[in-house]
Amino acid sequence: MNGAEEEEPPHVSSMPKTQDGVTKPSLGKEPIPGSELWTDGLICAFELVKSHRKPVQHKSWLATEQIQEKGPTMCTRKHSRRNGHQITEPKVDESIVLENPQQTDFSNDPSVLKDRPLYAGEILDHKWVPIGWNRIAELVLRVQSDSSWENELMEMSDSEDDYTVADLAAPYWQRPVGPTWWCHVTAGHPSIDAWLNSAHWMHPAIRIALRDESKLISDRMKYLLYEVPVRVAGGLLFELLGQSIGDPNHEEEDIPIVLRSWQAQNFLVTTMHVKGPSSNINVLGVTEVQELLLAGGSQTPRSVHEVIAHLVSRLSRWDDRLFRKYVFGEADEIELKFVNRRNHEDLNLVSIILNQEIRRLATQVIRVKWSLHAREEILIELLRHLRGNATRAILESIRKCTRDMLEEQEAVRGRLFTIQDVMQSTVRAWLQDRSLRVTHNLAIFGGGGMVLSIITGLFGINVDGIPGAQNTPYAFGLFAGLLFFVGIVLIGMGMLYLGLQNPVNSEKVKVRKLELQHLVSMFQHEAEQHGKVREGVSRHGASPSSSTASDEGYILIS
Repeated sequence: MNGAEEEEPPHVSSMPKTQDGVTKPSLGKEPIPGSELWTDGLICAFELVKSHRKPVQHKSWLATEQIQEKGPTMCTRKHSRRNGHQITEPKVDESIVLENPQQTDFSNDPSVLKDRPLYAGEILDHKWVPIGWNRIAELVLRVQSDSSWENELMEMSDSEDDYTVADLAAPYWQRPVGPTWWCHVTAGHPSIDAWLNSAHWMHPAIRIALRDESKLISDRMKYLLYEVPVRVAGGLLFELLGQSIGDPNHEEEDIPIVLRSWQAQNFLVTTMHVKGPSSNINVLGVTEVQELLLAGGSQTPRSVHEVIAHLVSRLSRWDDRLFRKYVFGEADEIELKFVNRRNHEDLNLVSIILNQEIRRLATQVIRVKWSLHAREEILIELLRHLRGNATRAILESIRKCTRDMLEEQEAVRGRLFTIQDVMQSTVRAWLQDRSLRVTHNLAIFGGGGMVLSIITGLFGINVDGIPGAQNTPYAFGLFAGLLFFVGIVLIGMGMLYLGLQNPVNSEKVKVRKLELQHLVSMFQHEAEQHGKVREGVSRHGASPSSSTASDEGYILIS
């Protein structure tokens, strides 16, 4: 771990920035402020700075202000007695600039701010500032932990019958204290593994869970292949699912990622596990949360719980976008391929190709359904553990979107089965039409042959010749020529009156389309003019009047 943070001058670049094996795309923009602090596997890290500004003084809360100016030490002692731990005074990071120079740790304590009423004229100014390893090292010194954790020897084997993380980390609850910060790192990086191994402020089982994504958090969803949040070691251990979006111009595929996270007191540590090899990791959901924290404003999260809610929201929305484009959208592509087939194309070949795509897409839709069910279970548990009206509002909106996605998934499955049924029906009708055409054309020739066979049977003609024509050597040849002429005449009459069935040509299709379009335009014009629906039918059931000239050639089905 570097002892000091390396600073790099900001520069404008259109190429993605590669750092510690993780590519951070800039998308043609300037690099994120503070990104020079994020080295050695640190993807991003922020600290929430809170300050109070009171432009208007009121007599009703002058006493409260005096207590705040005099009593930060008293309140700190009170929390120390309640939690049973001694809180050391942290060092001030020079990289963090506070708008109020008289701000103390008392203003950063969310437990005190939560219990204290917000009066008119008081404005809370929240600001997330980027931090590096130096500031993180100072922050972890303020994390209240159990000293007995250091004496515990944690050995987790690969056996399914061993204890899970929830069994090994003894649960207890601490009131949230200390500064608010978030640290997002890359799992598997040597510096990150060393940092987690030396994190004595964290339960040993939590360290293992953050490093190794294969370790079960709990046995609640052991056989469903996804994890739900659990309350352990005074914090919340959970997983968030997302996607690393690949660049289609470079033939990169989307890779699933897992954010194994732990939230305790007022801080959040997330480790990103990539479920596949990739040279470019581009998790847009996390990037959007970084931009949200840097932008500030009214939408800035006010607590770590809101940061978790925004992570869930952004990751889920990008998953939904990818599902709609690459999974649900393929149903439209299959339907488009089927309806835009050529007129005289071999439908049997087309059905084989489309059936293979439908089979593959149906498998992906089922996987999407499982992923949505896992997300819904995670949201239900997060709603139980996370606090705050804004947090619950964000999670409820994502839960509603998840239900809508499940309904859309069911609709896509129904569309796939409908397309398959229509395609099979069309193929059967096409094969039947071909069979009828061949049968009709053969019947024309078969009818002439049947007449000729009747004639030869009546005269008793066979290979030996014609009976009674021994003295006429040319009788058989003359009779055979006559039968051949009669056969040509019969086939010609059959083709004239019955005709060989040929596929419908494009000219007939165009003419018929114009006729049908004229019919639709005529009825549309009458509907726009509020014409009668059924012409000539009286209200009292009188007989319909005679048809007009415009109704000639059409049949009214009533």
